[in-house]
Amino acid sequence: MKLYRVVIEPEAQEDLTRIYGFIAQEGSPLSARRFLRLFQSKIQSLESMPHLFRSSRYISGESVRDMIVKGYTICYAIREERVHVLTVFRQRDHDD
Repeated sequence: MKLYRVVIEPEAQEDLTRIYGFIAQEGSPLSARRFLRLFQSKIQSLESMPHLFRSSRYISGESVRDMIVKGYTICYAIREERVHVLTVFRQRDHDD
């Protein structure tokens, strides 16, 4: 099985940090840690199956895809041997 290297771009890391902070403040630090562990696990799963998810509805490009996790969208691009996580956002904030 082909494995891809997963790269979390700075913008996506900032998104995760911001979401983590929001959950820790509005919910609890424990909930925020669970969220982060879940997202890290889902993002890491892209190393083996990046083509599993739909083409992006938010970012144009043939290689850009969306993974939906708990109401959040993880946008990522598949480039050669790498998967670049571009951004993470709450779905309803971007749906019209």
